[in-house]
Amino acid sequence: MGRIVDISVKATRRARHWLLAVVAGLAAAVLPSGAAWAHEVGGVGATNFTTTLSALSPAVPGVSLAVVENGSRLELRNTTAREVVVRGYSDEPYARIGPDGVWLNDSSPATYLNTDRFASTTVPAGADPAAPPRWRKISDETVHRWHDHRIHWMLSTLPTAVAAAPTAAHRVSDWHVDLDYGGTVLSATGSLDWVPGPSPTPWYLLTATAALLVVGAVFTRRAHALIAAALGALIAADVLHAAGIALVTAGNVPERVSAFLGDGMTGLLIWPFGLVAAVLIAKRATFLGFVAMGVGGLLSSMMALDDAPVWWRSSAPSALPADLNRAGVAVVVGLGAGLLLAGPLLWRRFKPASHRTAPDSAAPVAAVESDDPAIDGEVRPVVLGARAARAVGAHAPDDATEPDQAGAATVGRRGFAGTLAAGGVGAILGAAGGIAAGTPGEPAVPTSGPAAEPLSGVGATRIAFHGERQAGITTPARPQASLRIVAFDLADGVDRAGLQSLLRRWTQAAAQLSQGLPLGDSGDDVVTGSGPSSLTVTVGFGPSLFGKAGLPASARPAELTPLPAFPGEQLDPAHSDGDLCLLVHADDALVAFRAARALTRLAAPQARVRWQLDGFNNSPGVTPTTATGRNLMGQLDGTNNPQPSDEDFTAKVYVTDPAAPSWLRGGSVLVVRRIRMLLDDWDDQPREVQERVIGRRKDSGAPLSGGQERTPANFGTTAADGTLTIPADAHIRLATPAFNNGAAMLRRGYSYSEGDAAGLIFLAWQADPRRGFVPVQQRLAAADALNRFTRHETSALFAMPHGVTPGGHLGQDLFGEDPA
Repeated sequence: MGRIVDISVKATRRARHWLLAVVAGLAAAVLPSGAAWAHEVGGVGATNFTTTLSALSPAVPGVSLAVVENGSRLELRNTTAREVVVRGYSDEPYARIGPDGVWLNDSSPATYLNTDRFASTTVPAGADPAAPPRWRKISDETVHRWHDHRIHWMLSTLPTAVAAAPTAAHRVSDWHVDLDYGGTVLSATGSLDWVPGPSPTPWYLLTATAALLVVGAVFTRRAHALIAAALGALIAADVLHAAGIALVTAGNVPERVSAFLGDGMTGLLIWPFGLVAAVLIAKRATFLGFVAMGVGGLLSSMMALDDAPVWWRSSAPSALPADLNRAGVAVVVGLGAGLLLAGPLLWRRFKPASHRTAPDSAAPVAAVESDDPAIDGEVRPVVLGARAARAVGAHAPDDATEPDQAGAATVGRRGFAGTLAAGGVGAILGAAGGIAAGTPGEPAVPTSGPAAEPLSGVGATRIAFHGERQAGITTPARPQASLRIVAFDLADGVDRAGLQSLLRRWTQAAAQLSQGLPLGDSGDDVVTGSGPSSLTVTVGFGPSLFGKAGLPASARPAELTPLPAFPGEQLDPAHSDGDLCLLVHADDALVAFRAARALTRLAAPQARVRWQLDGFNNSPGVTPTTATGRNLMGQLDGTNNPQPSDEDFTAKVYVTDPAAPSWLRGGSVLVVRRIRMLLDDWDDQPREVQERVIGRRKDSGAPLSGGQERTPANFGTTAADGTLTIPADAHIRLATPAFNNGAAMLRRGYSYSEGDAAGLIFLAWQADPRRGFVPVQQRLAAADALNRFTRHETSALFAMPHGVTPGGHLGQDLFGEDPA
């Protein structure tokens, strides 16, 4: 009988050792990746942004649309016999949902942009919203959920108005999404609002109270029972919190289960061990107080890191009522923190005899342990170590071999290696769970054909602000219809911090505006109901900036060497140069004006306007997208531009010199010239004279040597009388790269009209004006026949830094900061 009891005791002891070691290994595997157990749904956690669906009109029985996952996604269900087509960001068909399942259009950029919360998926070059749809089936269900970026806030920074007054409510934007249902347009409308959260003070107090109650329980007569109850309550509160997450998660059962258990199946691995430990602690297993300490510390730290924001934010991805959710978070954090402190205290008070300092070495162990009022001689505490077990056995009564008295769990030297092995098992389980519960793969990105630009959906067209290079230089390929360029001088006394603050504000505001998001002030009513209309904002630094704001004059790059004076120019100094510039392009004049005005207001008090110009081009759809634009003289302007397909295009337009400062590498240098056209004198000339001044036919743009617009000019051809077909002073002869040592630049000009004055806003982008604009203009200024009909009145030079990544700001490494 004694042998059987001994085997039972050893089995119980071994099971406890493995339990402890597996929990320890689990903690080692999970703790470093605590952030992976973030309580988010669809990539969004607690937030003050609220997305509301106001209506789907007209209503169709069987077709329902809902905002799900705390504003992260839209969910469309269609149980009718007809398909519903969701329109993308350029009004193209994006998704079909109907009785035969869900189909995505691989020609739609939305197919790629909608795969994640922040549109970080790269859109293939062949994704053309104007191309015929290429449908690909992704599901047999009649429901589709997608991250529609019209309904939620996309940036890591707050809207300007919100940042200025975060405690006030703000309407961030109104949104709409169009659906096609059998020829009927269903319009979904809603709003995105900023709703300030509550005061976190009550939840801080609840957290502290829960922690103090757990610590205080150690010093009561029922310490073990209360600590066990606290551990059980902690797990129950965490389970309830996870259930709230699962219930609000849209998806199938496996997706909801995954949300319930957390990334890495953390709940499945932690909760059962915590409950077993709670039961054993209630049976006076003092040593398992350390398990309670580990579980409590793990859950509370993860909850505090991931979910504490619910205390001060207005919404969270949970099906629980807001205050119940906040209370649950406070209970988990408070009980966990209390258990983290209670574990050592419980051990100190109830540790086994061998770990106490006995007043008399001959005194019985039972006498030493008699300070525990709950010990009645029938139940003994768990003891650690074989030596302690022998000490207990030496003072035990003769019937100590009975199960109720032999249950003291020990860990001897022989068990140490096994404990480490079991810990490894726990680590492997934790890691394997994390791998098994990884994020499901997205649909494969298919290959597609060449891109083309649509003529429709002008207002809805968005140009990405963030990227390797600033937009507005070569993106979009066709210059937008409207331009406002504003040059600024820094205010007196502005330092590096002030300049950097201005660049941060401009970066944040430009990112919002380019996506069609208002800045929140009353002036945004100017563009209410308008889309971004291909808005781009490009920022540059003038030569005069260096030597100001703490930037040494020696830091000015060689590419920004001031332009020399040219013969015949009549420059207005008050309308030339500048420390900073903004180029705002858009396909709608109101959108361009509103954005430029908003950015100009944000420049105060660090900078003041020096001069500004407004320009215009053909509106989208008026001419084919591949057509070269015309200037006010009626000539095609830009025929001989470098083309992106040219092998040396990047080297001509962008700074690639490794000796250039890091902030400029990948950027470009802009020359701005306002060239007044003497149109009355020009219009008095016969067409033949005008064509010989330029060197091209006025109607087709073909060189006078023959061919089509893109036919290379043959400057050696002569007429019947022996004169040059393209005159020696013709504009294209003097400007051609062949006669200027290969000098080339990308010209993206705009027309302007101010009262009786009109002409060309000449914008030339290049890697280095000393090898681009300067030699060409010197040659033109000396002999160009066009000089009789033009007058250069404004001149400026700006270095445009490389692009910006989310979270950074333009020109960041100008200040010695790595934008990465």
